[in-house]
Amino acid sequence: MPQPSEALPLEGIKVVELSHLIAAPYAGMLMADEGAEVIKVEPPQGELARSREPTRKLGPHRVSGHFGGHNRGKRSIALNLKAEGGREVMRKLLSEANAFITNVRPGALARLGLHPDTLHQEFPHLIVVIITGFGYRNAGEYEGRAGLAMIGEALSGSTSLTRDHQGNPVWCGFALGDVAAGMTAHAAILLALRQQERTGKGKVIDVTLAESMLPMVISAMARVQIADEDAKKAAGPNNYHGVPYGSFRAKDGYINLGVNNDKMWRQFCEAIGRPELGDDPRYALYMDRAANMAEVLKITEDFTTAHTRAELTRIFEQADIPVAPILSIQEALDNDYFALRKSFRMVDDGLGGELKLPIDPTHFYDPDTRPVLPRLDQHREEILRQYGYGEAEMARLAEEGAFGAPDVATA
Repeated sequence: MPQPSEALPLEGIKVVELSHLIAAPYAGMLMADEGAEVIKVEPPQGELARSREPTRKLGPHRVSGHFGGHNRGKRSIALNLKAEGGREVMRKLLSEANAFITNVRPGALARLGLHPDTLHQEFPHLIVVIITGFGYRNAGEYEGRAGLAMIGEALSGSTSLTRDHQGNPVWCGFALGDVAAGMTAHAAILLALRQQERTGKGKVIDVTLAESMLPMVISAMARVQIADEDAKKAAGPNNYHGVPYGSFRAKDGYINLGVNNDKMWRQFCEAIGRPELGDDPRYALYMDRAANMAEVLKITEDFTTAHTRAELTRIFEQADIPVAPILSIQEALDNDYFALRKSFRMVDDGLGGELKLPIDPTHFYDPDTRPVLPRLDQHREEILRQYGYGEAEMARLAEEGAFGAPDVATA
């Protein structure tokens, strides 16, 4: 973890972000944590996440939990990019930026004069990162389709692996594909910055929700190509991860438990007081347990349902079997392990409140700072002055509708 006196690795890097919801904002937030100057350009009404409930309100201002999770440390300016004045300011920002991050659809970007290829021609130095469901080019019939994290997850095959004990696919319940795409974009920008440093040139980086999920299932993709039909049939619903493996009921909730080799199976049998099952020919080897999975799952849950999560954690930890209680989000926020790791930091919500949120897991951030969520258009004057606009020019831009209609209230 860097000391307060150390410069953060992205200090001096300028990023312009035109984005909404999760994937692109998460990439921009990581860069802000790591020292980059990130200017968030929003429409006059604010990006979509600002209006997602639940929200906290203070007078005309409000902050949503959805927005709060992905936008700390940025500065906000509201621009009407349908107006010439708004586009003028946007181009001024891009002319001095190292990188531009967006997850706006390519068609909409083209109508605003911000299509990635156009920008690459106009600003050869600029790293342009566009995150879409399926790609802004070379996507065939998928080009232009609406994309959500869960859609990319489904197409990648990952949802087929998120199964209940009966083998039915279950959506994971959170925006895994969005965060995977945000992390992919973040890594791609860091590599492109190195190239930019060497050559002075930028590039267009085409990140998709669907492709960003493929590395998550790389082992499964290798397994399915190697396994013969008998092995596939015997693998059952957990796709070779081990038996027993997955989520199991306890007295007071659920645990995750993983027995992923035959030696561990014998340790498991000792731990549950059934050592004779360790060498039972029905269960001794993985493929045997897979073939008799229903019986193994019943043996497992007969034991787990008789104990609390804490008791099961202690029992299986002593047997050196991977185990953890399935925590609620609030329990995760309050967890002692994460407190020890300093895995969370307090973020000023911009309205006098605060949020406890995960750190940049690389630990490249300043632990002595308290980042703030930007109110919509909060930094307009500050940004415009930084980029050389005086009072008269700001008045002209306002008159031209660069910041939206005069009666549009900020939120």
